[in-house]
This record gives sequence, C-alpha cells and structure tokens, in this order.
Amino acid sequence: MGRRSFVVGLAVLVAAGAMIGGGRIPALGAEASIAPNAASLPPSSPPLVSPLALPAQARVLVFSPHPDDETLAVGGLIYRLVHRRIPVHVVFVTNGDGYAEAVEEDFALHKPTDADYVALGELRQREAIAATKHLGLRKRDLSFLGFPDGGLAELWRAHWSQPYTSPYTKEDSPPYPDTVNPDVGYDGRDLTSVISRLLRDFRPSVVIMPHPYDRHLDHVHTAYFVTEAVDALQAKGLLPADLRILTYLVHYPSWPAVRAPLFDRFLPIAGLTDTAWTETEISPAELEAKRAALAEYKSQLEVMNGFLRRFMCKNELYETVDRQILAHIASVH
Repeated sequence: MGRRSFVVGLAVLVAAGAMIGGGRIPALGAEASIAPNAASLPPSSPPLVSPLALPAQARVLVFSPHPDDETLAVGGLIYRLVHRRIPVHVVFVTNGDGYAEAVEEDFALHKPTDADYVALGELRQREAIAATKHLGLRKRDLSFLGFPDGGLAELWRAHWSQPYTSPYTKEDSPPYPDTVNPDVGYDGRDLTSVISRLLRDFRPSVVIMPHPYDRHLDHVHTAYFVTEAVDALQAKGLLPADLRILTYLVHYPSWPAVRAPLFDRFLPIAGLTDTAWTETEISPAELEAKRAALAEYKSQLEVMNGFLRRFMCKNELYETVDRQILAHIASVH
C-alpha cells in the first residue's frame, strides 16, 4: 500500500469517463496526504453477506499492488489455505518503491535520490518475503513484477505501448534482479503479458485482486490489468469460464468499517455498487499469523501504523464484482 497515490474525488471510467451499471470507476485524480480513519458504522441494516465458499481443489492466485496489501486484506485466508495444502501464489505488482514518506522516515533522508527509491523497493521486497513466511508461503510461492509504484495508471492510460519512466527510481524497466521478467519495459502491454503468463502457468481456479472501485490508483489499475489478462485468456479457452474472481478493499471512504465497542470486525459498507459481499471468520491462529506478518513491514509501520493495524480483525471480507463491470473494463484495450 502506498499512501502517496491514494485517490479522492469522483469515480469515472478511466478511458471513457463514463458511468457503468450504476457504479463508477475511480478517476485518475488528485492525491491525498493521509489514509482514511476507520469508521464506526451507525446502527443500520448493512448489505447482506454470504459465507465464503471456494471451489473444490482450489488453486488461489492473489494479486497485491504493493508489499503489505496481501497481508492486510488476505493474510488470514492465505494462512488457512496454505495449512490446508491448497496451492496459493502471491503476485506483487510493484515493490512500493515510490513512497516518499517511507524513504524519508526509514532512511532519514530529506532529498531522496533515485537510488534511495530503488533501495526502498529492495527493502520492501525483503519485508514481503519475511511477512509471507509467517503466512506459510515460501519464496517460490511469490512473484515480484517490479513495475512502477504510482505509475500503473499511466501504463493503462497513456503508456500502453510506449515506455514509461518512474519519476522516483528513474527506471523504465524493473530494477530488481529477482523480478519475474526484468527484461520487460514499463508499458501496459508488457505488464498485461507478464500477468497473462503467470495466470497461464499457475492456472488458478480463484483469483483475488483489488476491487476496481478502490480509491488508490495502483489498486484500481492492478484490478484493470488482471481483468484484461483474464478476459483475453478466457476468450482463448486458456482459463476456465467459471474462474472465481474475488476482490478486496484497502482504500475507500469509511473503510475499514467496524462497529463499537470492540472495533474488531469488518462490516460491509453501503454504497459500494455492483458488488456482492462474502465473509470468512479468522481463527486466533490465523489472526496471530496475520499480525506477525504485518510486523515485518517495518518500513510501513513507521509511517502508517494506526491505519494498518485497523485491518487486524476477526474476519475478512471479500467482494464479487458484477461481471458486466469486469467485461467493460476488459473492453478498454
């Protein structure tokens, strides 16, 4: 999660600026300096929530825009699946290397250089490896793509086939040796190609990705790129038509939503259109593993401790997005 790109404002379709099915896709707009506080929901009738059910012999592929998103949103479920010997693979789309506040705080720098941002990306990758080990994952269960933090919107909008250079690392391709394919360039076509290859190789029955109405540009566009790749592969018969796609929220007004007096459970929020909610309870062992994983993200806890710890609840909520919305996103390119 990178606070720098957190989006507030109207939600509009990225390429066309049009409403879809009563919901809106977040605009590529202004940045905000802080993440929202957790909200205490007033007494009301929340949206209906169904128990999470996964297909038999599931294979689960999780897409995380930045190191730590996988733990915040999916950590308890990952721990459970791994310990039930269900294959899980986590894909980190960026290394979170464009987070100025973290560079300044963690490295005690006032004017970070491009090398400092790369060093942050290397640190966050190490943190991710240590964190997901608490969830039962091995290094081989992780893929780091190394695409530009804060740049995924540009790859989707203006750099689909033209090179993009990160304003932070000054790189136009992944600068990390352990990335899936360090030879690709920073453009939307290459990112879609890398995601497609991971989908083909792992052949998931369940994909977990950010909700496309999240208000963080990298989260939104992770959802867009995954949707694009899934749609193309399904059209070729390379992924099953009944592939289960679950989404999660990290950045959204009044989220994470909890209720007094304990503030220890996520509750669904009204107003998130085109969405059906599903829930899984988190056991004490799963929650403890999730807390241990989060503790490894020291670079983030230094600057966002309060916000991150609000995700340590006794349940996890996921959302299923209307298929027409996903089809509309996939049609953009």
